Amino acid sequence: NQQQIKGRANDNMSPIDFEVEFKEFQKAYPSASFEDFLSCKLYPKVFEEYHDHIREFGEVSYLPTPTFFYGMKVGEEIMVTIGKGKTIIIELVGLTDPDEQGIRLVAFRLNGQIRRIAVRDNKVSVQKISHKKAESEKEIGSPLQGRIAEVKVKVGDRVAQDEILFIIEAMKMETTVSSPSGGAIKKIHLKDGELVEQNDLIIEFE
Repeated sequence: NQQQIKGRANDNMSPIDFEVEFKEFQKAYPSASFEDFLSCKLYPKVFEEYHDHIREFGEVSYLPTPTFFYGMKVGEEIMVTIGKGKTIIIELVGLTDPDEQGIRLVAFRLNGQIRRIAVRDNKVSVQKISHKKAESEKEIGSPLQGRIAEVKVKVGDRVAQDEILFIIEAMKMETTVSSPSGGAIKKIHLKDGELVEQNDLIIEFE
């Protein structure tokens, strides 16, 4: 049983200080516009899901609708306009079968040039490998889920503060992880190419 609302609908709504609340909104979503703020106020759950999708996949509104929903077929070519006078031509050249970790190598032609990227196939069932987590100040873990692109140090090396230890690749972007302090490398727990979860132990200091 729901109580009937009497009077005008906005009689039961709290006023919004747009100037103050928009500044607070921008702290959580630095690149968001005022229109995004209004959308969040009207449909908070929808906006949160939209923001998470953009953060994971980037801006997808440039893609043709059939490509967005169904993907591309090998040999198919599409044109994508990403700005005024900026149109790119993409052709899917081919893709490999998934490996034991569910990774496919996707080859495509971008404005005539061949590019290749490794992509996780979420439809492939993969037995998840659990790695030890970093638990102390002398243990350096992955800051995010991804793949180890390159370990820059080896056992026995002495490194300075802020020296790069390893690089994590996730969603086509690379994140460098630097040493929080000086010290000697005692052990490297994971190697190049391995998939990691957040805080998986990679490097241990003496």
